[in-house]
Amino acid sequence: MASGQYPPPIPPRPLPPPVPSRRPVPTPPAIQNDPEVIALCPGNQPLYATAYWYSLPSIPTYEVCSHCFASHIRSTPWAAQFQKHLRSPDPSRRCRFDTPRMLQLWSHLAQNHDWPAVTAYMAHRASIPNCTGKTPVAAEAGIKWYSPRGNELHNFGVCAACYEDLLLATPFAAHFGLNPQKQPPGELWNCKMPLFVHRAIETPGKYATWAALAADIGRYMQIPPCDGPTGIAAGKRGWYRPRRAIEGLVVCDSCYWEYLASSLMEREWEAMPVGFQHQWTTWACDMSLLPMKVAYLKALMEKDYGIWWNAARAIMASPPCPSASGGVYPGTWYKLPRAEVYVCAQCFAGIIFPFRFGNHFVQAYAHNGPRTCIFNAATPRREQFLNRFDESISLRDFSKFENYVVRLSPLPLCSTSTMVHNRRWYGTNDFLACESCWEEFVKDTSLASQLSLKGVVVPAACCDMYSARMRRLWMTACSKNNLAEFTAFAKHRSAVYAQTVPRMQEILAMAKMRMEQKQTLMMSSIMLQGASNVVGASQSADFSHTLYGNAALGYHATPAGAQGAAQFDQALGINPVQGGEMMQVAQLEAMWKQVE
Repeated sequence: MASGQYPPPIPPRPLPPPVPSRRPVPTPPAIQNDPEVIALCPGNQPLYATAYWYSLPSIPTYEVCSHCFASHIRSTPWAAQFQKHLRSPDPSRRCRFDTPRMLQLWSHLAQNHDWPAVTAYMAHRASIPNCTGKTPVAAEAGIKWYSPRGNELHNFGVCAACYEDLLLATPFAAHFGLNPQKQPPGELWNCKMPLFVHRAIETPGKYATWAALAADIGRYMQIPPCDGPTGIAAGKRGWYRPRRAIEGLVVCDSCYWEYLASSLMEREWEAMPVGFQHQWTTWACDMSLLPMKVAYLKALMEKDYGIWWNAARAIMASPPCPSASGGVYPGTWYKLPRAEVYVCAQCFAGIIFPFRFGNHFVQAYAHNGPRTCIFNAATPRREQFLNRFDESISLRDFSKFENYVVRLSPLPLCSTSTMVHNRRWYGTNDFLACESCWEEFVKDTSLASQLSLKGVVVPAACCDMYSARMRRLWMTACSKNNLAEFTAFAKHRSAVYAQTVPRMQEILAMAKMRMEQKQTLMMSSIMLQGASNVVGASQSADFSHTLYGNAALGYHATPAGAQGAAQFDQALGINPVQGGEMMQVAQLEAMWKQVE
């Protein structure tokens, strides 16, 4: 979206009617209506829902989601080899089945019945760390890296997971080998495999030769990242627009390759020339909007470009998603009947409506004061709300999201390791969970009934149940029905907390106080000496007037000038960080992180 004015993608014309929906081949009812099968495979993303996972007893770390099991395995003779487990959400768990390489091997299995070859590959793939995408990893992670054997691409390396999952399913694997340069200790590397290559590999005939694919990868690597909602002068990068125009909508070249190239939407887009009059106009990429991305994901799920186009048209016709600091919102608000939480028109059009959850909301009355959309980046629980929405999508059950929002939205945010006063707590005398962590995590677990403190107001306390480590240990304790083991670790953690966190907070508070004192003295010095300089400039140059100060401070036209000089020297003498303090903080933080 252009800042100040929209760039006209095409000459003005009447708004076209919605794109007719091109429905894909429907999901078989046996899968669509099965409550034990999630709506879609999460792929290389975490699943934020408690769901069934399948694995071979001999290879428990090669896990298959319920959607892939139902779609590919359940009707085969090998289904009996798998065991079913109900798993709670785990950010590190991935479905390893829905990849080009595994699907290729599975299709061969139906012909050659070579089950040992499939299980050998599963065991091999389970030993390889999953791709971390653009998140860099250190050499200590032990990831193998592959790069092109030729000179077509420089600084292009892919992780072993992408090599196994994607490239080995194509003839292009012959052009790759282990990177001759070993990752040095201390350096951070990340996988460079673009998403458009993922999609291209799944599109037969998209790239006939390695040279053609390498040329597009090289072109993509030269494109700077998306500038996001802040935008950039339009003439400084490339832009794309839908062939069936949506007024004001532009997508930068980075997002075009990231989301649209080699997808079912590619043919619906065209390059957009930037006219001379717009060269220095600020344009912002509309694909940086969250509702635009969510609608895009739904369109890919359904293989239906019309879903995205209709959502995008509504998004562009609505005011931007508001935060509480944005003043009165001129657009339409939607809310859940059971909770005072609100969704703006953009997020309703791109997030709620495409997934057919619109009937759960009602239109809210206009509000003269500021409101924050629950999907706005300024909303404190935005990530949790999105994760629960993802759970509702996966389980086809909107109540997962609705109940979470109704329960959590009125509660104070978890203070994590910061001490807070006079709040309600749950737990025992050895560990505590705040109201939010109780409702979100502890309440529905098997050991919750054994906790002696429930809703008790404590004068001063901090939460023990916010961290991933403590939650894993709690789930382990629940699986073993053993509260004592968890309590022992919680006691140890509390002892480490007492030794580390208060001292860190004290050191940092003192450093902050000294910094503020230094800044105050500097500002006062500038003001006093500035006023003194004005007086001095108005005096005669015959030295008949009195000067103030000394040899150390210098001589000034007014007492204020001398005082300002003294304050400047005093500020220079203040070191906010005393010698060794930051080293001590680092050591204490390392101790705390080992148990946090």
